[in-house]
This record gives sequence, C-alpha cells and structure tokens, in this order.
Amino acid sequence: MKDFIKKIICGIAIGVGCVLPGVSGGVIAISMGLYEKMITAIKQLFSAFKKNFMFLLPIGIGCAAGVVLTSNVLKLVIDQYESELFALFVGFVIGSFPSLFEETKKPGQKRFSVSNIAIMIIAFVLIILMEILDTNATAKAVGADAAGLTPLEAMISGAILSIGVVIPGLSSSFLLVYFGMYKPVLAAIAEIDVSVLFFAGIGFAVLGMLLILLMHFLLSRYHVKTYFGIIGVAAGTIALIIPNIAHHFSWVCILLLAVGIAVGLWQAKRRMKLQKKDVEISMPL
Repeated sequence: MKDFIKKIICGIAIGVGCVLPGVSGGVIAISMGLYEKMITAIKQLFSAFKKNFMFLLPIGIGCAAGVVLTSNVLKLVIDQYESELFALFVGFVIGSFPSLFEETKKPGQKRFSVSNIAIMIIAFVLIILMEILDTNATAKAVGADAAGLTPLEAMISGAILSIGVVIPGLSSSFLLVYFGMYKPVLAAIAEIDVSVLFFAGIGFAVLGMLLILLMHFLLSRYHVKTYFGIIGVAAGTIALIIPNIAHHFSWVCILLLAVGIAVGLWQAKRRMKLQKKDVEISMPL
C-alpha cells in the first residue's frame, strides 16, 4: 500500500508536468526513476499483464489526478506561485542528474565518446531552439481563446499530449500553444467534457503507443546514447524554465529549489542502491 500511494504521488507530479507550461512529464518521470520502467511495462503489458498493470495503475491514477488538479484547483496555485512551482520541478530534475549519468555506464562501451557528447549537445540545442521559435509561449497559453475543439482537433491535441509524456524534454503545453489548443484542452479537462476527452484519448493512445515502441527500441539498442540525449534534453528544459523563475523570483524559490534537489538526490541514491542490490541478487554464486 505504501508503494502504491508513493506511485500515485509520483503520477500526480508527472500529470502536473504534462500541463504546466514549459515542463515535460517525461523529464519528471525520469527524475523519479520511473520513465524506463513505464516504457518497458507498457511495451510488455500483455506478456506479464498483472505485474505490469499493477505497476502502471497507481501512476496512471496519479497522472490523471495531476492533470485534472492542474486544470482546476492547482490552476489557482500556479497563477499565484508559478515561479515557486517551477523552482521545485527544476530541483527534481537537477537532483536526478547523478542517476542519469549512472545510466550511461555500460561495460565495454566508451562513455564520453565524441558521438555521445555530440548527441547531448544537439539535444540541448534543439530544446533551446523550441523556445527561440516561440518566445511568448507561456503568454500565449494564458491568452489563448478557449473555444471548443472539433473531434479531429481533439485527437490531434491528445496526440500532442502523448509527445510530452513519452518524449522527455518536449513540453506538451508549448506544442499545444503552437497549434492554438492549450486553453481549449485545459477547459475540456477542467469541465470533464467527455465528447472532447474521448477523441483526445484516442489520439493520445495511438501516437503514444507508437512513441513508446520507438523509445523502447532506442533504450534497448542504443541505451547509452539515448541517455546522453535525455541528459541534453533535461539540461535544455532547465535552461528554458530558469528565466520563468527569475521573472517572479522570491526567496521561497531558493528554498523549494533546494528541497527539489534534495528529494531528487535522495531518490537517485535510493534507486541506485536498489539497482545495485538487484544486480547482486541476480549474480550467480
């Protein structure tokens, strides 16, 4: 039960990250050590259905709750304390870096090769370019028209949401803003508009599954290079969020940043300890 509740809380954080402008649900999942496990569990759902379903269920419940709360109750908090919330999320990501670099250690593979460093830099630059393409993304998100969505637009918006969940570092909210769908999607979630959410769910499931298959392939075939790309994306995401923190800076931001880093480091240390224990158990006597 304790683990179930913990996963629900992690799911809520991922859900908030999916909706909060500039934050990626995928990066939050990585910072909590759940990303690769989630990808594998979904990819292999029916090969060990009960085990994988019970792993994904609390995260899914939390994620849905996080999205709904962000669209309703948390929207009031975000309006008043956006910088503080950003600082907490940045802390989570920064605290996860040790475990991310730990994933780049593989026997027989050169860790800091030219190609790996190049992938990390390219990933960082691509995330920064997203902001350069639209420097007023957050402002547009606040001021966008909240008109309803057609079934096709709802499916497209759902597909866009899946990108931010599955691809670390890509913010669904930024992409929705580019297509003028941010406010309508937020309104549909807040009002639980079934006619919109049904088609959005179809788009989310279809593209999400395709992206999961892609990420599973990359992680299984190019594990080290993929994680260097993820590190670059995570660093780029932090670089994009920091100006938002500075815009409405308060000393509470520093406190929450420190809390986020401490929690992230604690989770990373605990995760690496568990992984080490698993390796020792699996080693032949």
